[in-house]
Amino acid sequence: MQFNSIEFFFFFITVLILVNSLRKADFQQSILLGASYLFYWLTSNYFILLLLFITIISYQSGAAIYQSSGPGRKKTILTIAMICLLIPLGFFKYYNFGIEIFNQITLPFNASLNIPFLDIILPIGISFFTFSAISYVFDIYRGTIQPEKKFLRYVLFVSYFPHLLAGPIVRAGQFLPQMKNNISLSPDNLKIGVTIMLWGFVKKFVIADNCAPIVDAIFNNPTIFTSPYIFLGTILFGIQIYFDFSGYIDIALGAAKVIGLHLPQNFYRPYLSKSPTEFWSRWNITLSSFIKDYIYIPLGGNRKGKIRTYFNLEFTMLLCGLWHGASWNFVLWGGYHGILLSLHKSVSKSRASSFPVILPSLKGNVRLLIEILVTQYFIFLGWIMFRVGNLSDMIYSVKKFVLFDFDFSISPIRISGITKVVGTIGDSGLIINMIAFVSFVIVIMLLLHNDYFVQKMTRILTTDWTRSIASLQLKYWIVCLAIMIFILLSLTPSASPAFIYYQF
Repeated sequence: MQFNSIEFFFFFITVLILVNSLRKADFQQSILLGASYLFYWLTSNYFILLLLFITIISYQSGAAIYQSSGPGRKKTILTIAMICLLIPLGFFKYYNFGIEIFNQITLPFNASLNIPFLDIILPIGISFFTFSAISYVFDIYRGTIQPEKKFLRYVLFVSYFPHLLAGPIVRAGQFLPQMKNNISLSPDNLKIGVTIMLWGFVKKFVIADNCAPIVDAIFNNPTIFTSPYIFLGTILFGIQIYFDFSGYIDIALGAAKVIGLHLPQNFYRPYLSKSPTEFWSRWNITLSSFIKDYIYIPLGGNRKGKIRTYFNLEFTMLLCGLWHGASWNFVLWGGYHGILLSLHKSVSKSRASSFPVILPSLKGNVRLLIEILVTQYFIFLGWIMFRVGNLSDMIYSVKKFVLFDFDFSISPIRISGITKVVGTIGDSGLIINMIAFVSFVIVIMLLLHNDYFVQKMTRILTTDWTRSIASLQLKYWIVCLAIMIFILLSLTPSASPAFIYYQF
């Protein structure tokens, strides 16, 4: 069962009715727990046992650490717990990747050592619920939280269905305190939650899924394309992955809000970032904070000199890339972002400050726009590494993106490979779109000298429109929902791929 299915709609309505029909918190939580395990069973079948294993190990480890005396014993239990929690993730996600590396290393010496790959199915959500469990054990070890006394509450924390499959990565300190109160279906929560959910569906179905065919047509065989097409595919993939992932998160947050629970925000306008460091404080926020708190800071953070700081950043981002997938392109993507963060760290004094070496003579709004565009240029360049798994195709695509060739032509071989692209925009359409894009940037730069325009744009970009819609009177709110539903029905493509982050 997935969020973008009719089965989920009926499942969610049933859960709402059952939870709202009960008044005691324990009964409500039992319904949510049963619903969450049913949800995962329908999604992943027997991998529900893995979810239960991770839950039991982390719960018992947290209790053992809390009851232990002496830092040595606590650290021993923590180490054993981390090994037990990470072994399933390592096997399902990285076994074949490790075997591939081993075979490549040993091949020149002894071909008979070649180890066959296993046909392994990756359990959906394993990276997310494993990280939530790890954070619980670590936080008890650090003394920032106490163990949850009620086991069923903890089971619900790990398995709560809105965040179970693709995040956000929830920590016990954010979720468990909410379990002390009864859950009540309030009109305000209903309006806000439904609005956020609908906006998430629009993001996924209308925006991300309409970008997907063009992105696939270009990057499934990128070597037949010139720079304008690679550039187009890169921009559209950046749009696709943001609206796909943030769309899922909005559905998760909205579903939780309707029920009466709060989940942490995972995105905050990342493509308005002025630096790589600021980008990672706005993109996949719960993962960024996880790797910062449980990897980067324990390694020493920025407290042990510049060289050690750069090493910590690079190592942390390599692990971040590897978390996304057992493939060299994700490792390269993570390493690339580690370099970006290190470069930014070397020339700036704060998280949000931009690269001061970029046009230092410029001031005001024009400088701000250029800072954002330059930052996003490097962010979108990284998306090529994320999207293109084949190394030679990746190198070709990066080269075409960086060394723009201005070749808008369509050769016969290119036509045969880009039916979807040509059918969508056409040869002349691509040229027109490129000219329109450049013209748009120029016009915006000119308008940035107008304070009234800047104030209006700032208001548009910083307003939380979902909450603004939810705050409307009931009749106007219903009209807005009807418009969103009409957009969904009109613009949703016939084929809808699964959420991208399900594979992580």
